[in-house]
Amino acid sequence: MKKKRTTRLTRVSRILDLSPHLRRIIVSGDSLKDFPTGQEGCHVKVVLPDEGEFDGKKRSYTIRFFNPETYELAMDFVVNRHLGPATNWALQAKVGSEVGIAGPGPLKLTNFEHHSYLLVGDLTSINAINGYVPRFNKSADVTAIISVPTRADIVELDYEDSANTCWFVEDEAQVPLESFVEQVARKMSKDTHVFLGLEARTIRTLRPILQESLGFSRLNTFAVGYWKKGINADKFSMQKKLMPV
Repeated sequence: MKKKRTTRLTRVSRILDLSPHLRRIIVSGDSLKDFPTGQEGCHVKVVLPDEGEFDGKKRSYTIRFFNPETYELAMDFVVNRHLGPATNWALQAKVGSEVGIAGPGPLKLTNFEHHSYLLVGDLTSINAINGYVPRFNKSADVTAIISVPTRADIVELDYEDSANTCWFVEDEAQVPLESFVEQVARKMSKDTHVFLGLEARTIRTLRPILQESLGFSRLNTFAVGYWKKGINADKFSMQKKLMPV
């Protein structure tokens, strides 16, 4: 029998606008006293209040950090790009607003001792990449490509990103993201472990480029469709169950 997730009642303690399209919401509460540490990059389910009850809409968000001394859990919400229950809640949230937290869930990548990694993400998966890179062995060849709408959306990461992180600025780009990733990937080892945390259609375009054109192994590719353009999260979740990206 599948274990039922416990929903922890929390309240917003701080709100930080990181960029025009990224808002950090930090929640806290005694319910987080036993929340596990070292889960940066894992996801939790944000359970939005529905008429005062925490059995309403659930959305997955990645942990940026958890402070076990203050019981503070930080997550970043994409805003001013589209509308939806979680986005609307994040825009309207105030210090003291209540929200449920369930989880955390497991990491998509689990082998941190490999010699080569390619991570491709966007605003929705910055915190996954931020959680992965510090876990890799220090001698690994690591390249992260993060797509952001504008240069103002480049945010500070928790690791030294100057050597291995490329910010793909969408409104300045001369080529599509897929073409840029292909150019970078051509220079990498064919047994590289690949993480794709992107819009679903972009993943479907990148898979054949990486696996068929460049020879990367399907078994070494770990993909998460965080969202799908033009499809709400509930419908997209159902589609993923029927046909995973």
